[in-house]
Amino acid sequence: MNLEVGPLLRTLRRQPGVLTLFVLEIAAGVATISSLLISGSWYLHVARRPSGLDEENLIMISTYSTGHRPAGHGGDLETAVLAEQASDRERTRATADVEAVTQLSTCVLDDRWSYPSLFSSLRADGTRLAEEVGWGIRADAGLGPALRVRFVAGAAPAGGAASTDVILTRTFAEGLFGSAAHAIGGAVVSGADEKLKVVGVIEDVRMRMPFMPNGANVVFLLGPAPLDHEARLIVRARPGRRDALVAALRAAFAPDATRRFVHVRTFDSTDSIHYRVGSGLFQLLGMFGAMLGIVVLLGALAATSFLVAQRTRQIGIRRALGATRADIIGYFLLESALATTVGSMVGVAGAVVLYRMMRRVFMDLALDFRLIGLSLALLWVASILATLVPALRAARVSPSVASRSL
Repeated sequence: MNLEVGPLLRTLRRQPGVLTLFVLEIAAGVATISSLLISGSWYLHVARRPSGLDEENLIMISTYSTGHRPAGHGGDLETAVLAEQASDRERTRATADVEAVTQLSTCVLDDRWSYPSLFSSLRADGTRLAEEVGWGIRADAGLGPALRVRFVAGAAPAGGAASTDVILTRTFAEGLFGSAAHAIGGAVVSGADEKLKVVGVIEDVRMRMPFMPNGANVVFLLGPAPLDHEARLIVRARPGRRDALVAALRAAFAPDATRRFVHVRTFDSTDSIHYRVGSGLFQLLGMFGAMLGIVVLLGALAATSFLVAQRTRQIGIRRALGATRADIIGYFLLESALATTVGSMVGVAGAVVLYRMMRRVFMDLALDFRLIGLSLALLWVASILATLVPALRAARVSPSVASRSL
């Protein structure tokens, strides 16, 4: 098979409109499919990002107390809610196979959104040292035993925490104070709280939805939780006893089902809304990419079919001069390969530009050239398949076609 690039390029120059359309179609396909794959992989990565907790032995109990007053109990609504939540903690601690219990204001399993706060670290003279956006979470003294967080500096107060004591994650401490060691004894303030004292720094945990910015910037505010009808208890089960403990806790809270909401479930990040959202978006973007690939395939098929129809007499002349069917097929495949190469280079440049734009929206987005290579491979296969159908039809053109218009 003898393929000369010179005549092929001259032929392509005689069809600039179709060639430009073909190249732009490939370029748009490469750029768009690459962007869909990159953003989809980001959603999947974030959805699967670990919380940093020992989830295999943790249980979450979500309750909503209406202020029901037990028999013989007086007081106002606030007192009744706090009393019922205290009773829930004691009932949970009394259940067999429970090692520790802590009450948190929110966690990564909450199927709702919330807003972060701007925290500032203070120098000794009271001036601001640094500012970071973070997530404030109320926690009681059972935080350490229940979550088994590892302290890298400081420790939880042994004799009970003051309402102004806080524990920071390592990332948050480094952002506010430069290092975990420098954070101990330091002061932070936010728009919603008075001056807070840092008593400990722990390894990073994610207690908020990881789609939200600065997910590792967590500050645990120790002391009694503010009044809230909703409460979340994180329970640590004895190793290997979590499933049995879930059943026991559900039975223990079953009598409350007629008057309030109580939900007992395993602490499993894959059962959270952010995991379902991330996995669903990955699948959705993947389907969009597949549909776009089909559109590119059909467009390439249409463009190649047009070129074949426009050059039927030229193909007949080449056959009359001795070109074989393999030569004709190779001619059109090479033509498609050249156009696809040009379109691919333009598309890769477009994918990089789109990536830089997406970086402003997607935190920690990585430019994965493997995904760009995958989109290139998919479109190369699509363009070859699209070209092969009309090329096979062109190879069947008889040499006698060359003399029809003479």
